[in-house]
Amino acid sequence: MSPSGEHFLTVTHYQELLSLHRVEDGSVVSELDAEEVIPDHPALDPNNDEPEVHWDYYGGFLDEHTVIAGTTEADEEYGTGRHWLVDVRDMRLLGEVTYPFPTSGVPNTLGDGSWYTIAEDTKELQVWRLADA
Repeated sequence: MSPSGEHFLTVTHYQELLSLHRVEDGSVVSELDAEEVIPDHPALDPNNDEPEVHWDYYGGFLDEHTVIAGTTEADEEYGTGRHWLVDVRDMRLLGEVTYPFPTSGVPNTLGDGSWYTIAEDTKELQVWRLADA
Protein backbone atom coordinates (compact mmCIF):
# COMPACT_ATOMS: atom_id res chain seq x y z
CA MET A 1 0.00 0.00 0.00
CA SER A 2 1.34 3.44 -0.90
CA PRO A 3 1.77 6.00 1.90
CA SER A 4 -1.22 7.99 0.58
CA GLY A 5 -3.38 4.88 0.46
CA GLU A 6 -4.20 5.54 -3.20
CA HIS A 7 -2.24 2.62 -4.73
CA PHE A 8 -1.20 -0.92 -3.97
CA LEU A 9 1.16 -3.47 -5.54
CA THR A 10 0.65 -7.04 -6.64
CA VAL A 11 2.78 -9.68 -8.32
CA THR A 12 1.16 -12.06 -10.79
CA HIS A 13 0.90 -15.77 -9.99
CA TYR A 14 3.98 -16.66 -12.05
CA GLN A 15 5.76 -13.60 -10.63
CA GLU A 16 6.62 -12.09 -13.99
CA LEU A 17 4.71 -8.81 -13.56
CA LEU A 18 4.91 -6.23 -10.78
CA SER A 19 1.61 -4.33 -11.01
CA LEU A 20 0.53 -0.97 -9.62
CA HIS A 21 -3.22 -0.73 -8.89
CA ARG A 22 -5.58 2.07 -7.97
CA VAL A 23 -7.25 1.38 -4.60
CA GLU A 24 -10.42 3.16 -5.72
CA ASP A 25 -11.39 0.48 -8.24
CA GLY A 26 -8.54 -2.07 -8.20
CA SER A 27 -7.63 -1.28 -11.79
CA VAL A 28 -4.08 -1.81 -13.01
CA VAL A 29 -2.33 1.51 -13.62
CA SER A 30 0.93 0.05 -14.93
CA GLU A 31 3.07 -3.08 -14.91
CA LEU A 32 6.75 -3.96 -15.02
CA ASP A 33 7.88 -7.27 -16.53
CA ALA A 34 10.90 -8.71 -14.69
CA GLU A 35 12.26 -10.53 -17.74
CA GLU A 36 12.26 -7.31 -19.78
CA VAL A 37 14.10 -5.09 -17.27
CA ILE A 38 16.14 -7.22 -14.84
CA PRO A 39 19.60 -8.21 -16.07
CA ASP A 40 20.73 -11.80 -15.66
CA HIS A 41 22.37 -12.63 -12.34
CA PRO A 42 26.14 -11.98 -12.60
CA ALA A 43 26.90 -15.57 -11.54
CA LEU A 44 24.72 -17.04 -14.30
CA ASP A 45 26.71 -19.02 -16.86
CA PRO A 46 25.18 -18.09 -20.25
CA ASN A 47 26.60 -21.28 -21.78
CA ASN A 48 24.94 -23.63 -19.30
CA ASP A 49 22.12 -21.79 -17.52
CA GLU A 50 18.73 -20.73 -18.78
CA PRO A 51 17.91 -17.39 -17.13
CA GLU A 52 14.59 -17.18 -15.34
CA VAL A 53 14.03 -13.89 -13.56
CA HIS A 54 10.88 -13.16 -11.59
CA TRP A 55 9.75 -10.85 -8.80
CA ASP A 56 9.47 -11.98 -5.20
CA TYR A 57 6.05 -11.74 -3.57
CA TYR A 58 7.52 -9.33 -0.99
CA GLY A 59 8.44 -5.69 -1.34
CA GLY A 60 6.71 -2.38 -0.91
CA PHE A 61 6.64 1.38 -1.04
CA LEU A 62 9.52 3.41 0.42
CA ASP A 63 7.70 6.63 -0.44
CA GLU A 64 4.78 7.56 -2.68
CA HIS A 65 6.76 6.96 -5.88
CA THR A 66 9.54 4.52 -4.97
CA VAL A 67 9.15 0.80 -4.46
CA ILE A 68 11.72 -1.75 -3.37
CA ALA A 69 11.21 -5.23 -4.84
CA GLY A 70 13.37 -8.32 -4.95
CA THR A 71 14.35 -11.14 -7.24
CA THR A 72 15.90 -13.18 -4.42
CA GLU A 73 13.92 -16.36 -5.08
CA ALA A 74 14.96 -16.41 -8.74
CA ASP A 75 18.54 -15.48 -7.85
CA GLU A 76 19.13 -18.03 -5.08
CA GLU A 77 20.35 -20.68 -7.54
CA TYR A 78 23.20 -18.35 -8.51
CA GLY A 79 24.07 -16.78 -5.17
CA THR A 80 23.02 -13.61 -3.40
CA GLY A 81 19.54 -12.35 -4.12
CA ARG A 82 19.10 -8.87 -5.53
CA HIS A 83 16.85 -5.98 -4.56
CA TRP A 84 15.65 -3.31 -6.98
CA LEU A 85 14.28 0.22 -6.80
CA VAL A 86 11.34 1.02 -9.06
CA ASP A 87 9.78 4.41 -9.82
CA VAL A 88 6.06 3.65 -10.07
CA ARG A 89 5.21 6.96 -11.77
CA ASP A 90 6.36 5.40 -15.04
CA MET A 91 7.14 1.84 -13.81
CA ARG A 92 10.81 2.36 -14.50
CA LEU A 93 13.62 0.33 -12.96
CA LEU A 94 15.91 2.77 -11.13
CA GLY A 95 18.60 0.22 -10.37
CA GLU A 96 19.89 -2.44 -8.04
CA VAL A 97 20.33 -1.72 -4.34
CA THR A 98 23.92 -2.18 -3.20
CA TYR A 99 24.65 -3.02 0.42
CA PRO A 100 27.88 -2.49 2.40
CA PHE A 101 27.91 -6.18 3.39
CA PRO A 102 26.08 -9.35 2.35
CA THR A 103 22.35 -9.56 3.06
CA SER A 104 19.85 -12.31 2.51
CA GLY A 105 16.16 -12.67 1.97
CA VAL A 106 13.52 -10.34 0.67
CA PRO A 107 13.19 -6.63 1.43
CA ASN A 108 10.37 -5.89 3.89
CA THR A 109 9.24 -2.26 4.08
CA LEU A 110 8.53 -0.59 7.41
CA GLY A 111 6.30 2.25 6.22
CA ASP A 112 8.67 5.09 7.06
CA GLY A 113 10.94 4.96 4.01
CA SER A 114 13.06 2.15 5.44
CA TRP A 115 13.13 -1.60 4.96
CA TYR A 116 14.69 -4.57 6.66
CA THR A 117 16.44 -7.79 5.76
CA ILE A 118 17.42 -10.66 8.03
CA ALA A 119 21.03 -11.85 8.06
CA GLU A 120 21.09 -15.50 7.04
CA ASP A 121 24.06 -16.45 9.23
CA THR A 122 23.31 -14.53 12.44
CA LYS A 123 19.54 -13.97 12.03
CA GLU A 124 20.12 -10.28 12.85
CA LEU A 125 17.55 -7.78 11.71
CA GLN A 126 19.20 -5.27 9.35
CA VAL A 127 17.35 -1.96 8.85
CA TRP A 128 18.13 0.10 5.74
CA ARG A 129 17.30 3.53 4.35
CA LEU A 130 18.29 5.16 1.07
CA ALA A 131 21.35 7.40 1.43
CA ASP A 132 19.56 10.54 0.26
CA ALA A 133 16.39 9.86 2.27
